[in-house]
Amino acid sequence: MSDGPHFRNPPVVEVVCGLQFSGVEDWQTTHFGGFWQLIRTEYPQFEDHPPLDKLRMGTGPVEPEIAIMPPLRRVFFIQPPGNFLIQLQPNRILHNWRKVAESDQYPRFESAYPKFISSWQIFNKFTAEVGLTQPEPDIFELTYIDHISKVGAKFPRDVWDFMNFYAQTPEAVVAKESSAMAMHFEWSLPDHAGILAFDLKHGVRASDENEVLVIELNARGKATVVDRTMDKWFELAHRAIVNTFDALTTESAHKFWEKI
Repeated sequence: MSDGPHFRNPPVVEVVCGLQFSGVEDWQTTHFGGFWQLIRTEYPQFEDHPPLDKLRMGTGPVEPEIAIMPPLRRVFFIQPPGNFLIQLQPNRILHNWRKVAESDQYPRFESAYPKFISSWQIFNKFTAEVGLTQPEPDIFELTYIDHISKVGAKFPRDVWDFMNFYAQTPEAVVAKESSAMAMHFEWSLPDHAGILAFDLKHGVRASDENEVLVIELNARGKATVVDRTMDKWFELAHRAIVNTFDALTTESAHKFWEKI
């Protein structure tokens, strides 16, 4: 894979770098506050959210987990005006860049990824200082979310103006134009690095009620592979995502996004 294309005006609205970890079984509610003290100057705002489900790799049977206590919350630590944030729960840490205002420019992976690494290093420092077991990385993940819109575009009718892997949407007996669509594909990443998932759907954007095509590309891989560092995995996952996005989208869309 190449390093990938570059667009002056990409449709990216969110990028999430993260990992699931094990080993911090003694994490308690008060630890959220202690961690916040280390990052409060940069991330002064916070929000409580329900925890994310545990990530799993493979297709084997899922063993039920019996919990004595309800799962702890997931906390967002937010850097104003809201573009960057850390998500933390007892087995997961993520760092997001998200588009808040229409004028926001995606800062590129080379700027977003180091912020995730910094948050992970601070988290490790905190667990050591308070006597918790050091977290052990389990699964890496990288997600790109794109909102595709254009004046006059209507979805799913115009989806193939932007996506290039089908010629047209199937027509049913009852109507020529479909009213809804959703697609999901998965591929293996190179070098047994995990999987790459592609999800496509359409909807209405809450901020301006414009129709949008939503694309999510998510890479996940085990963190326990020998000789594969975190940096190497995220570099591979990033290349896979951007090259797949480029391959699945049309040349006319590339011109609209100002491909370099």
